[in-house]
Amino acid sequence: MSFNIAGSSTSDLSLSTVKELNTPEKLNRFLKGRLENIDTHINTLTAQEVDGVAFLEITQEYLTKNLEIPLGPAKKILKLINEIKEEYSTAGIGSLISGIAGLKLQDKKIWVRYNYEYVSLPESVLKIMRVSDVNDLKRTIKAQLNISGNVTIHRGSETLEDSKLVTELHNTEDNAYDIIVTENDDESSSSDEKEEDAKQIEPNRIEEAFQVKYQGTTLETFCSRLKLFHDEWYQQIKPYAPYLTIIQSSGSGKTRLVGELRTKGIYILYICKRHESSSGYPASTPYVQKILETIRDYKFGALLSIAIKEIKNKNWSAEEFWNIQIKDDHKAECNDFWRSVFKSLLQQKKPSSDSRDENFVKKLVHKASIVCCIDEAHELFAKATKAKDDETYFVKWRRQIRDISWVGFFNILLSTSGKIGNFLPPVTQDTRSARSHDFVIFPAYLDVNTMDVLAPLAENVGKEYDYTRVVYLGIPLWGSLAQAGVSLINLVHLASQKIRNFSKKNNDYLANLACMACSLSLEVSPRIAEVDSLIASHMATALGVSLDRTSILCTYPSDPILASGALKGIIDVGWENCLDTLLELFSRGVVEEGERGELVNRILFSKAYADAVRECFPDSPVTYLQKVPLKLFLKSLLREEIDGLDELLNRMGIDEAEIGFNHWTSLLATNQKYVESGGMKFLTENLVIEAYHRHTAFKMPLGFPVIDHIIPFKYNAGYGIISIQNKNSKKTTFGAKDISSLIHPSYSFGKWKKGYKILGIYIDLGLDREKAVESKAELKSRNVPQTRSKNKNNEDKEDVKNDYDQIIYIQGVGSFKCCSKEISERLSKILFTRPWPLDTQWSEFDEKTDLKREDVIKTFLPLVFEQKQSLVDKWQLI
Repeated sequence: MSFNIAGSSTSDLSLSTVKELNTPEKLNRFLKGRLENIDTHINTLTAQEVDGVAFLEITQEYLTKNLEIPLGPAKKILKLINEIKEEYSTAGIGSLISGIAGLKLQDKKIWVRYNYEYVSLPESVLKIMRVSDVNDLKRTIKAQLNISGNVTIHRGSETLEDSKLVTELHNTEDNAYDIIVTENDDESSSSDEKEEDAKQIEPNRIEEAFQVKYQGTTLETFCSRLKLFHDEWYQQIKPYAPYLTIIQSSGSGKTRLVGELRTKGIYILYICKRHESSSGYPASTPYVQKILETIRDYKFGALLSIAIKEIKNKNWSAEEFWNIQIKDDHKAECNDFWRSVFKSLLQQKKPSSDSRDENFVKKLVHKASIVCCIDEAHELFAKATKAKDDETYFVKWRRQIRDISWVGFFNILLSTSGKIGNFLPPVTQDTRSARSHDFVIFPAYLDVNTMDVLAPLAENVGKEYDYTRVVYLGIPLWGSLAQAGVSLINLVHLASQKIRNFSKKNNDYLANLACMACSLSLEVSPRIAEVDSLIASHMATALGVSLDRTSILCTYPSDPILASGALKGIIDVGWENCLDTLLELFSRGVVEEGERGELVNRILFSKAYADAVRECFPDSPVTYLQKVPLKLFLKSLLREEIDGLDELLNRMGIDEAEIGFNHWTSLLATNQKYVESGGMKFLTENLVIEAYHRHTAFKMPLGFPVIDHIIPFKYNAGYGIISIQNKNSKKTTFGAKDISSLIHPSYSFGKWKKGYKILGIYIDLGLDREKAVESKAELKSRNVPQTRSKNKNNEDKEDVKNDYDQIIYIQGVGSFKCCSKEISERLSKILFTRPWPLDTQWSEFDEKTDLKREDVIKTFLPLVFEQKQSLVDKWQLI
């Protein structure tokens, strides 16, 4: 490939240049850079070992009769040959005036490598384009290759200086410079915190993180599912296509899960296409574009059989072959492997019969099996050619793998794309061929069992809260990177960038929605278009797919590091901007209509915690994982101090308690019928302890009679909770019974717990009334009759009130210190915006059964599952 000048398709067509193409492969790249839509016929020339010299001698008869190339493509090839020869002849005497030195100068080139393609830049072209130094060269490369990011040019580990002259850079194709592209950063990074660029953390550390010992039972579950699907396909109970799709967000361990199959004796042929600027790991597969071309040219089956034979010839074990493909120090060996595969493919004169031999795999690897894994599989949805009516790579790939009948072979697609219909097209939208063959597709594998799987790796276990160990909760990415030496502050910074998809824009509504959904436990309708993007680009977890394969359910499970990043993301762009986003999305059914008042509470309490952290740790990097004094938290929450509050906290023995949470977790995820039939109605003491140590608060389930939210705290003798009830009715309904229900343990735990500390808060926003309510915060007491008793001298003792019959009563949004005028206005709109009803086709989920569908149900997403061993046991919290 070489550069075009002013849109010309015949740049660098000198006779000497073409003759320098001394291998069929070099000619192949040259021709594909100039002739469109005839790649198959160019490959025919390559198969005949035609190089640059031989190419110039080709005739029409040779093309059409000997090679049986149709007349149209043959005419294109002959026209190019004539243009090359004319370019040489028209140079005439004028080209010789400068003598031999001039000819040598014309031959000088700069070779660069971009996305595994080699590009030549002749000195004559660079002169015309007035390229004198590396800075000019980078600008030219960006324009010619249509690169939007920042370009750097590397020679090995050396970065070429902008001032270096291009006359000093002439090289050969074998010594081509590497083009590295990074995304533009329009805003300068913060100088307050010394944070690594998050995009550089993964490439530097994640290979080491990949070596962390695999944890949990996910692999066994996945292996059994894979075997089940393989057997169903092989037995042809139904006409299946032999592939399984794993759709999940970044960092959930998809690639690692597939890679672990090697420990079961399964060879993984790993294919991945990433953009040059991608920080993902493993890196892009060498020659990946050529691999896609084999799909386009219906040679993918031949490619697979040659690759399997090459594995056999090298006598690699499953472990060795996996390491060769993913480890950086095996890059040269991986390149050699694929180069050898393509060399054999080009030499193949006629189609192979291997794909029809069902024992092909077993003959070569005996008792082992082989999985072909395509990572970043959404890249398959590109059109295979520029023709408008052409099919995607995916459609062509799926058609080809159905013709492969090998026992012990299966395909796996990995993707973050939430557009489930791409991989698993709804029957009514699938290809005509699929419909005519009664096509059956295996269901997607949505593995959420990797959540918290690294919790046993935390070394600092014990009763005391330690915010550094929460890196082992949530998705495996954080714990793996921590094991590889990435600091906590950099993990939080990475999380804040990944959940916002590296966007710093205040009005990026998807980034804002992701942060709010993660922090505030928003329920996102599976029918809105944003679901796809939340999974693909904003770290949401996929939970289930509808039976008709038209929609996907997602959520943000309890993940303290991701939640820290989300809260940081909200604060960085401003609460006001995020609330504006929420208001815009309300009309599309993002939030359940009946819980808008509760959402306002979660916003206010979350902001109060964030404000308290900044006040408590003014000189420390803010991770939003710190605990703060309960007194300081209440001070940040309320505009005015409450008379008698300190005395109440003292009498309860919680005046030195600590509190902290950076996200809200739905305690129960199911519909109301499940709650009524005996589902998880109540808290447990262990659940409170776990919530405290995973830095979360609870959003209570539908069907809970009184309490809307629970916030755990810890004091010197144990744990307690703040129980919160929210009201926003047209007329106040507060009464003595509300005091009892908020502080009585049986309302939270389902049974009496003597001495359990519960601080009740009743909130009456009063925004739904004709006349604005007075803003105030005070203690309310139960109306208990005073009792009198006698001392030993038969004298009356003073009346004594029950210490536990008092709660905090907050009236009016103006009572909240954390609520500015701008935020208050937006919160009022949240309460009175009429949302579009949520879609009726929700998913029902409990901790005992798989995802099911019903016609009309309302649900709350399950974020707390029944655990075989709770975090309380794993971390010795009691």
